[in-house]
Amino acid sequence: MFQLILNKLKQRRPWALGLAALLGTSLLSGCGGSSDDGGAGADSGEIVIGLTDAEGDFLNYAVDVLSIKLTRADGTEVETLPLNSRIDFAQYVDMTEFVTAATIPSGRYVRASLMLDYGNADVQVEVSGNPTAADLVDADGNPVTTLEMAVKLEGRNALVIAPGIPAHLTLDFDLDASHRVDTTATPPVATVEPMLLADINLQDPKPHRLRGLLDEVDQAHNHIQLTMRPLLHRLGRFGHLKAHIDADTMYEINGTSYQGDAGLIAMSELAQNTWTVVIGMPNRTTRDFLATEVYAGSSVPGGDQDSVIGVVTARNGDQLSVDAGAVVTAEGHLAFHQNITINLNPDTPVSRQLSQGEFGKDDISVGQRIAAIGELTQTTMTAPRHVRMLMNDIAGDVIEDNGAELAIDLQDMNGRRSGVFDFTGTGTDPAQDADPSNYQVAISSLSLDNIAALDPVRVRGFVTPFGTAPADFEAQSVINLADVRAALFVSWEAPSSAPFSSQSDTALVIDLADTGRHHVKRRRMVTDLTTFALPPTLQPDEDGNGIFAIRQTGAIQIYRQFDDFSRALREALDGAVGISRIHAQGHFDDSTATFTSRVIRVILEPVAP
Repeated sequence: MFQLILNKLKQRRPWALGLAALLGTSLLSGCGGSSDDGGAGADSGEIVIGLTDAEGDFLNYAVDVLSIKLTRADGTEVETLPLNSRIDFAQYVDMTEFVTAATIPSGRYVRASLMLDYGNADVQVEVSGNPTAADLVDADGNPVTTLEMAVKLEGRNALVIAPGIPAHLTLDFDLDASHRVDTTATPPVATVEPMLLADINLQDPKPHRLRGLLDEVDQAHNHIQLTMRPLLHRLGRFGHLKAHIDADTMYEINGTSYQGDAGLIAMSELAQNTWTVVIGMPNRTTRDFLATEVYAGSSVPGGDQDSVIGVVTARNGDQLSVDAGAVVTAEGHLAFHQNITINLNPDTPVSRQLSQGEFGKDDISVGQRIAAIGELTQTTMTAPRHVRMLMNDIAGDVIEDNGAELAIDLQDMNGRRSGVFDFTGTGTDPAQDADPSNYQVAISSLSLDNIAALDPVRVRGFVTPFGTAPADFEAQSVINLADVRAALFVSWEAPSSAPFSSQSDTALVIDLADTGRHHVKRRRMVTDLTTFALPPTLQPDEDGNGIFAIRQTGAIQIYRQFDDFSRALREALDGAVGISRIHAQGHFDDSTATFTSRVIRVILEPVAP
């Protein structure tokens, strides 16, 4: 079956694997200047475009992007994506993928559109803990074939292109706000009602990924430049981008780890056009991007070897059972959610993300997320060329803190429910095997002053070596989920023309009466908003700036100021029109039931007479 999938995939165009461990970044400049509506004739400017997504319920959402178009105020359309590209939007919750750096005519651009082809879509949701393919239909119940999403770039949101002033545009396809998913149906059904946002000011920055071929290493100015090859493309003119590096930048080059100057020197010794991936974060003020991680040569999945990226669900001797979120062949083709067997040998090279030191095969235990590179035959990889242990993300409720270890009721491990893992053999003896209901996390010298029993927490770090538990996990950070990025989602059974118990230019107090879904999600942990004594309040950051969108009859209007957004909602809710869904990204304060956000999406629909 797996081989049939690969054969079918070879007929498709390559796409991008959005891996948090293989993110990348580049050097951009802020958008500025001015231009008349018609542009400046032959004059042109530079733009870099990224794609991202908000947290949703999909395990994967792979579709073909046919085009990314920008429309100038005089009606001129510009195509910015040189080749059709396959992308899994579900992999871009925690990152942004740079997809093109283009030179386009100067002017003021007032519309951006994204055309998707669902002919070969691969969309899966989780049903009873298992990945399950979903059918996609439009609002009338018809199968989705192609879909154009558009967003207005007007007023403060206009995109100005001018010579010498590079611009940045991030397009955000919010899967949660754009779909109504029925997992009780067989197969599950996802109704598509697209919601696209455009960000020209990095209002909600994430780590960025830059993938491509090494073009230049400038040791004097501490940067590297890549010829872009996003989305696993082998060919195409996608432009060039730079990434700054510093003494803290970590490198893995052909399986060997470096840091700082030693890594930059090793990069300078590589041949031009070596496959490279860079990880970093944008600076909202300067628009520079500082690389935190660089991967090059054989350390890049999707280079010249097959790659398996997933989480170890069981281990028997040197045989790993891996739930592979993605499998990338050497030809650049991809399959999702396969059960892969990896047979290690005593000499298997092993490294660890963001770490220097010696690691071996016995460091890989159950629950560890890995990227394995080698030759895949059907569903088995034997004697991988290299295995990288990736940073892990787990979540659960605190049971006890004894000062050295934190016991948690493990609910989520690298995006999978704890029940899918077989922890046999993880302990020093069978009685010490990891227990998800009492998962032991070594906290070393970490401060946990703001964490108490029953608090939901997110822990990042690495699983302890196989056969050495307890502890089961070595924490590098422990965060109360109240402090992490959250997604708010409220929907009504029927569109409500009175969705707020109070509304002002600074806050919306949501009336949860007659709502269907009403929750806050933090790292796949869901909090029911009806459990709080106070109704939820939705408010902006202190400066009132953000991306606040209203979708009505297919058109999306974006406001940069919360007060403008709130006034527009008051005018729209005239009794004949109501809100069907609210989706926001930001932070939730459990003590006051207040959600603070820079990104809010509201969908309006007619109220039934």
